Amino acid sequence: MKGHLDAKELESYKKEDLQELAKQLGVDAEGTKKEIATRCAAVEVDIPDESELTEEDKRAAEEAAAEAAAKAEEEEAATELVKVKAQRRFLDKELNQIKDTGDEYAVSRERAAVLEEAGVAAVIEE
Repeated sequence: MKGHLDAKELESYKKEDLQELAKQLGVDAEGTKKEIATRCAAVEVDIPDESELTEEDKRAAEEAAAEAAAKAEEEEAATELVKVKAQRRFLDKELNQIKDTGDEYAVSRERAAVLEEAGVAAVIEE
């Protein structure tokens, strides 16, 4: 069966992986991730139907899907906002703002962990 790869899905790959795929497909591997993904998606490729896959291929596909889902979940959790309260006056270099003791504001869960570790803010609402 012939078909095309999904450009949007390809854009989620690491640039090095896209460049390797581009080389395998015989297209230019230089440029941005979007440009490389677009060139790869334009190439017609053989897409095996389900009955042609070996057990090893199916297992590898399941592992790749599980890995992609875990990565997406991890990224979503890192960007989830939580409310923090400044424990003392400090310069939040990420926001380029001075935060006074008692100031409350929202940051990503990942940033909140950094602020808590530094002892300058505490999570008050998750």
